[in-house]
Amino acid sequence: MTKVLLIVSFLLMGFLANAQDFLGKAEYFSKRIAKKKTEKTESKPKEPIDPEFQKAVQEALKKASEKQYLLTFNKTECLYEEEKALEKPQNNSDGISISISYVSSGKKYLNVKEQQSFVEDNIFGKEFLITEPLVKPDWKLVDETKTIGDYTCFKAELVIPVSEKQQQNYEEFLKKEEKKPALFKMDKPEDKVVTVWYTPEIPVSFGPDNYWGLPGLILEVNDGTNILLCSKVTLSNKEKAKIKVPNKGEKVTQKKFDEIRKKKEDSMKNEDGVIIFEH
Repeated sequence: MTKVLLIVSFLLMGFLANAQDFLGKAEYFSKRIAKKKTEKTESKPKEPIDPEFQKAVQEALKKASEKQYLLTFNKTECLYEEEKALEKPQNNSDGISISISYVSSGKKYLNVKEQQSFVEDNIFGKEFLITEPLVKPDWKLVDETKTIGDYTCFKAELVIPVSEKQQQNYEEFLKKEEKKPALFKMDKPEDKVVTVWYTPEIPVSFGPDNYWGLPGLILEVNDGTNILLCSKVTLSNKEKAKIKVPNKGEKVTQKKFDEIRKKKEDSMKNEDGVIIFEH
């Protein structure tokens, strides 16, 4: 079995190395990691929670966290996008129906040859195209392996330090908290450790979301809050290898985008720091 896997791996690597044009597609699905309960509270709610309502909330949270993504790539560029699923009609006759959704950004494009990235995002409906030069992540390679599907994968870790923006937001929260207790509390920001598994059997330096820069396709990502796992990979030298670069929205840098978003959010907050939507 080991010899067969090795032969397949070498054939695949040879195919990618010799192919002038090829197109790869990797399908991913995401799941939120359930937080472990570390503290037990003795206080009980004044009124019991309706079990049917509680079940509906849990099902809505589970559904909202499970999304499908597609990574299209060739030797030098990739495009990452969410695959929108059709909403099934809700039947409210038998019980409670609750819908929850998480906001996600648009398409993400990386080009390692030109060292450039393009990300679609929006601020309350207005579209922007964030353009930034690529900065290779500082990966730490770990001497561990595991099998995902038919691929032998290696482990790598990345520490993402607390950003200046996160620290600034937390300090502003503490100042407001001294004057008046906030309705919504903010946890102190901490460095995030991201664990990924990549396979050199597919020798391209791409992966889901913003993760790239390893000697193989990233098949799994765990950032402590979410897990992204590859469910299928297809490679073809018959399809056109051209990948369309995102072009929707006003072009801005990440810094400028953050400034515009903060200004807009601040203008919509009340004295408690809660964003108020007016219809």
